[in-house]
Amino acid sequence: MILPLPDEPVAPVLDRIDSYLDHWAAIQPDSEFLIDGGPAITGRRLTWAQTRVEVDSVARALMAAGLERGDRVAYLSDPRLDFFVHFLAATSIGLIWQGLNPKYTWSEVSYVVADAGPRIVFDGVPGGSDGLSDRLVDEIDGMERCIPVDAAGWDDFLEAGRAIHADALVERRAGVQPMDPGFIVYTSGSTGRPKGALLTHRGVCYCGVTGSTARGAGKGKIICNLPINHVGSVSDICCRKMVGGGPIVFQERFDAGAMLALIQAEQVRVWGGVPTIFHLCVEHPDFGTTDLSCVEQIAWGGAAMPAPVLEKLLDATGAVRCTTGYGMTETTGGVMCTRRDADLDVLTTTVGAPIDGHEHRIVAADGRESAVGESGEILVRGDWTMAGYWNRPDATADTIDADGWLHTGDLAVMRPDGNVTIVGRLSEMFKSGGYNVYPREIELCLEDHPAVQMAAVVAVADQVFDEVGHAFIVTSDETGVEDLRAHCIGRLARYKVPKAFHLLEELPMLAVGKIDKKALRAEALDPA
Repeated sequence: MILPLPDEPVAPVLDRIDSYLDHWAAIQPDSEFLIDGGPAITGRRLTWAQTRVEVDSVARALMAAGLERGDRVAYLSDPRLDFFVHFLAATSIGLIWQGLNPKYTWSEVSYVVADAGPRIVFDGVPGGSDGLSDRLVDEIDGMERCIPVDAAGWDDFLEAGRAIHADALVERRAGVQPMDPGFIVYTSGSTGRPKGALLTHRGVCYCGVTGSTARGAGKGKIICNLPINHVGSVSDICCRKMVGGGPIVFQERFDAGAMLALIQAEQVRVWGGVPTIFHLCVEHPDFGTTDLSCVEQIAWGGAAMPAPVLEKLLDATGAVRCTTGYGMTETTGGVMCTRRDADLDVLTTTVGAPIDGHEHRIVAADGRESAVGESGEILVRGDWTMAGYWNRPDATADTIDADGWLHTGDLAVMRPDGNVTIVGRLSEMFKSGGYNVYPREIELCLEDHPAVQMAAVVAVADQVFDEVGHAFIVTSDETGVEDLRAHCIGRLARYKVPKAFHLLEELPMLAVGKIDKKALRAEALDPA
């Protein structure tokens, strides 16, 4: 079904991502927009009007460098103010922008660069990336040069752009179409080699409006400390906040104590992130002594928030609203979100209801619409989804069917109250004794235990039952395996109860703050 757009969106749906600079600069030119909050670079602050000037300067320099519409450019950096300026400049003239995470290994970063084929890599790491960007140029075909952002070469790059007349910049931007790809984001690769999803100007603008309208608090400061190669950083935080007209505070790398201090210092009103970030902040020694009363909204995505963590956050802040939702790289932004009246149960066990303006279905294995309470795959359709996978026509066809439905691979249940619960991924579902088992259902059960802080379940081969679940759990006390097993037995069918329980001090994490289930599966298979 498709629902209409809200009556009063936070902003119009514009045709180009950077057009929101002009929209808000006309309304609030001297209001702060971009703020460097450190830890390496601090104190730099740009208003909406100043940001437009800097974006135009970089855009002219990119044109002077000979980059044409459709060319790819890569930017290697942690989340800093300069990365978003570069992103807006590149996309504004029709380039396809690629963010690179300096924490990635050589094999990880070289693969995505070789696949995307950018002509130039910009090294935005303060002091340089210890030769990583130079190595990319030396060893990957098609790479022309590296331009350091934190060096004299950057001044030369900008100076060359002065030769580009303002009229030429206007003409170049006029040629950029809403359905043009703006940037490329590589998926996590949980089912194979990462694929580059091409996200369009239309998708970012549309999802920015619908998402910011649904979640609210568009004008409040938010911190961006997620990696710039991730859709959560670029689209969900930075672009959505820009569309809503609010300021962004950049933190180059997550540190729980530093984030708490930054919230207090900058009077951050929207505390956003993935649940892992909140868990680490709640457990930090400074949590109880930091004044967090400025926080009006707590917003998260990517995974479920454990109820004990959320309760501590609500007790410590002035939050009057909490929001979570559902989306993925291929959908560009969120397509579901909790409503204003969501209670603790809805917030911790669902991803809310479909956002107005996003066509969706929940489909059973036999192709029919799933009934309320029956699991099925989430499908979405619209011109706001990805344009496709870069150079992967077969993978694109496997994901977007002939009728335009994007198959997310996520299994969900529609509740009677209209909210949606994610029960797992098709790729994670396993069969135990002939029965379908969804790891997320077991994780939700474990998270209901008062001592469980985090839980993850993976499938492991078994000679008798084909596959069984192994649970990895972080607890807050001395709760033992037998207590956890009894907790599950009282709430789950026996075939769903994990065969093994592993108690850990912490769970392995991916760079974006999600649990690394590949690492857990390897640990489960380790005889030691």
